[in-house]
Amino acid sequence: MIVDFDLLVRETADAFGIDPHEVLGLSRKKTQALARHVVMALWADDHAYQDTVDRCRRRCHNTAMFASAKVFAKAQIDVSFARMVAGISARCQYGAGGTLPESEEKEEKRNFFIEPG
Repeated sequence: MIVDFDLLVRETADAFGIDPHEVLGLSRKKTQALARHVVMALWADDHAYQDTVDRCRRRCHNTAMFASAKVFAKAQIDVSFARMVAGISARCQYGAGGTLPESEEKEEKRNFFIEPG
């Protein structure tokens, strides 16, 4: 579970080579929009869509639903993109340490990205 939204934004910005402020900005440039979609998809995987769009400064929960679908579809086609997103997710799991809290050790997580075989 990703619990630190700011860490998610920073890790995504680093992966895309942009400033963290650009991830949550209003720009429609391809790189910035895709980075924003990745943030929304990863955050919405464990949190409500409305919470996701509120944190990303958007209005409608449909935006987060669209972002999740778009990121998942791109990950199914592009293995390097899937690995990048999986890496971002792994670095953000349970905070910076990546360790599982004791209360959630037995909880199974679904794999958001499955590499094509």
